[in-house]
Amino acid sequence: MLPDSVLLSLTGRRPADVVDVAEVPLRGGTGAATAGVARLTAARQLGAWQASAVLPDVPWLGGHQLAQRVAVSDLDWSAVDADERAQRLWSRRHELLERPAALPQVLAHGDVHPDNLRADGPDTVALDWGTMGAAPVGADLAHLALGARADLLDDYLAGADGAFDRDQVEAGCRATLVLVGASRVHWMLATGADVPPGYVDFLWAHRP
Repeated sequence: MLPDSVLLSLTGRRPADVVDVAEVPLRGGTGAATAGVARLTAARQLGAWQASAVLPDVPWLGGHQLAQRVAVSDLDWSAVDADERAQRLWSRRHELLERPAALPQVLAHGDVHPDNLRADGPDTVALDWGTMGAAPVGADLAHLALGARADLLDDYLAGADGAFDRDQVEAGCRATLVLVGASRVHWMLATGADVPPGYVDFLWAHRP
């Protein structure tokens, strides 16, 4: 666990003790387990945090984890009965990673899924910082948008208040969203889980 002083320097806030976590539906989302966090509020506050957080120059901070995972992932699509569109998106993985690699890097949580968000009054608290690192701008937004299955770009940019270029955020978000989503489709099918209705439609609609 990181010392409180390090967490404060990275996030701008002191760590909070978690006493109890309630499971209630995400307002305006798809029923993911959160504690009253509205998806639009979470997107705005994510934008505000990443606009103000300083990317530290420390040796232990991880790099772009999606690129690292893709480099060692060899998904066997012949073993699952997947929507052809998901496979087509994954087949573009090396091309899709080229643009994010050239984008500005920001401090990222790494797994901003609605399940990892809780409300603390007007604030949004993110849990599970084990994947924190540097990532292309838009990558964290992609995880949130995919979890809520909603377009949250405008809300993120409103929170960032001009700190980021819209086209760059959208490029990072779309590339991350379709690659993470396609890999999750494969994982769900390989483990016997059902792919949620409309999931692949959402990926396809947001392809770069």
